[in-house]
Amino acid sequence: MGTIIQPEQIEEIWKSMIMLDEEESVSIVDTLEQEQPALLEYLMTPPEEFTEPEAENLMYAGIVVWRTFDKYGPELRLITEEEIFEIEDANIEVMEKLEGESAGDGIAMIERMLDSYPQPHVLASIAEILLVEDDEVEPDEDISDQARGTMMLILKTFLDAMINAEKK
Repeated sequence: MGTIIQPEQIEEIWKSMIMLDEEESVSIVDTLEQEQPALLEYLMTPPEEFTEPEAENLMYAGIVVWRTFDKYGPELRLITEEEIFEIEDANIEVMEKLEGESAGDGIAMIERMLDSYPQPHVLASIAEILLVEDDEVEPDEDISDQARGTMMLILKTFLDAMINAEKK
């Protein structure tokens, strides 16, 4: 693993994304589609039970993760759909192990994972975004607890796929 993306780099991308107009947003999605079509497809196919705000939040967070990697991370080879689903299956197994843990044990396991994770700050920022409650959000735009867990699985899989696709 080469460069570890730093928290201030992630924050810079988040802030820059807030300022984008629709045309710039479409351009970013088009670039992702050209460079990593399987990743974009994975992001754009949320579970059927997701509400529109949940699907939009997933897409937004995924785009931020990709842009952060694109700007500050290593160069990537093309990621395939098969790779993504293999990674997702492995992540599901880990999450199933966490289900039986007490809250304290689960947090300890996540902390251990972050200590050895190739991009700990990116993973921590994903977790922070999904776990922090936003009191200013309208009730119909809130993300359900189940959706938060599923979004974490999808975004970690998305990030893991990029980490695995680093050109050596």
